[in-house]
Amino acid sequence: MATFNIETKTKNDIDKKARVYFTCHPEDFEKYFKMLRDDIFKTHDCVIYYTTDMAEDIARDEMELQLGRSNLFIVPVTYKLLSQPNRAMDEDIQYAKKEHIPILPFMMERGIEALYSMTKKFGELQYLDPNSTDATEISYEDKLKKYLESTLISDEMVRRIRAAFDAYIFLSYRKKDRKYANELVKIIHNYPECRDIAVWFDEYLTPGESFIENIEKILSSSKLFTLLVTPNLLEMPGGKPNFIMDNEYPAAKNLGIDILPAEMVETDKALLEKSYEGLPSCVSPYGEDFKRRLIDTLSGLAVRKDDVSEHNFLIGLAYIEGIDVEVDRERGVELVTLAAEAGLVEAMKKLYQFYSDGINVIIDYKESIKWAERIVDHYVKMYGEENADTIGALQNLSVSYNDYGDTVRALEISKRVYDLSCKVLGDDDVNTLTRLMNLAAALSSYGDSQSALELNERAYEISLRICGEQNAHTIMILCNMSVCYSELEQYEDALKIGKRAYELCCCVYGEEHRQTLISLNNLSSCYIDLDNYSDAIKCIKTAFEIAKRLFGEAHPDGITHIYHLARVLSRMDEHK
Repeated sequence: MATFNIETKTKNDIDKKARVYFTCHPEDFEKYFKMLRDDIFKTHDCVIYYTTDMAEDIARDEMELQLGRSNLFIVPVTYKLLSQPNRAMDEDIQYAKKEHIPILPFMMERGIEALYSMTKKFGELQYLDPNSTDATEISYEDKLKKYLESTLISDEMVRRIRAAFDAYIFLSYRKKDRKYANELVKIIHNYPECRDIAVWFDEYLTPGESFIENIEKILSSSKLFTLLVTPNLLEMPGGKPNFIMDNEYPAAKNLGIDILPAEMVETDKALLEKSYEGLPSCVSPYGEDFKRRLIDTLSGLAVRKDDVSEHNFLIGLAYIEGIDVEVDRERGVELVTLAAEAGLVEAMKKLYQFYSDGINVIIDYKESIKWAERIVDHYVKMYGEENADTIGALQNLSVSYNDYGDTVRALEISKRVYDLSCKVLGDDDVNTLTRLMNLAAALSSYGDSQSALELNERAYEISLRICGEQNAHTIMILCNMSVCYSELEQYEDALKIGKRAYELCCCVYGEEHRQTLISLNNLSSCYIDLDNYSDAIKCIKTAFEIAKRLFGEAHPDGITHIYHLARVLSRMDEHK
């Protein structure tokens, strides 16, 4: 069975860090683990879990313990991952989807989008492309940072969450009784009165020394010491008292903390009293007596809630992330929704992201539109339309409508976003330029190639002025202009622009780069439109050789080039 390793950016307080689980096709580990690990560590100090052997099976209880407590799954997506039987795709990712654990796919190869989007694979789940050169997009680095900030809780947010709990319970148990500990925590939190009570429980902590080293500190901040009672509590390994008998229980007695023994399995009472001096009477956690003693001990400890919506939001995040409570994403999303319905914009933003990206919930573009509109309304009321936050919220709303398939509404909002950006930031601002490019792309998708071309020509002039010719924005605009000319059947212009775009790609990115390959494919289409099949074949053959070196001969991208070559040969009547 598989064993787990961890890597961290810094070694301190690993028990408090967010948990990221890395999984992949076994042959992809050496190629992509270090790269993605380093990308994440640039902005986030988390713990990255992975199995020593990516081909080994994970035991069911370990899957629930290690994978179930993860805040995020990351996976490099390749043709091998999608096309060959492997644990990452067939078990790990399916488990994350079932449990609504956030998944962040990294698209490492192109030409596999159809396989990727199959329901049994990743479906509608958005991916990050580390090799993207689309200047209209937010950069890969910024996208990754933004996604991690929305998914992994910051140290400051953890402090806010822990301050929101009404009280803390210390749960003491033998490691052999782990399944009973999980059950007991759920029993406690099933009582409405205990929903906002945190549990110090090493099940939620990454293995490390901090829990033991700070045992007295943790106990001193707890209002109740709950002792999970089974016969294992009486064991004396090597003839010596176990850790609870020798450390945790005496420490709780010395601090004068209330003690509540929860008897999960019938245990010899005489031996318990002998081993645990002064132990109160045991009570079954399945009965009313346990509930009464628990609530009586904790009564009067509720914290003053100046803002109930913020309180619900923070406790909701605690359940989503498993911060001092068990992971319960359904309950967490319900609490965040309560906070959002009450008008907390911080909660609205979370729900927008949840439903847009399928984080903790199933992707639902209707819901993402609902919360995107609520966020826009909030900023318009607070700051008016001509405000950077309002413009950003409108941009998100446009994206949601586009994802939902309402391109007409998305286009209307994109126009509004661009006009506002011109007013607030000016025509020559790079953000305004990107919004102009987005608007041109939206018009092209809508079928208005002439209007798209006019906007691209305006964007090209601005990009040359503020960015220069050898810039990702400028190159992307040239590629888009070439496509527009082709759609308008102005093939000579399309070829002229396409050639320049390819030359610039070779200069800026190199001949063997994904963006260069895209521009070369576009150039071959220009030659085909002009019935110049010999030059088209040269482009296709060059592209095929590059694709083979980049992705391998059996990759879908290479196969596509063979197919295009066959089509051109057919047009030339070379049917054989």
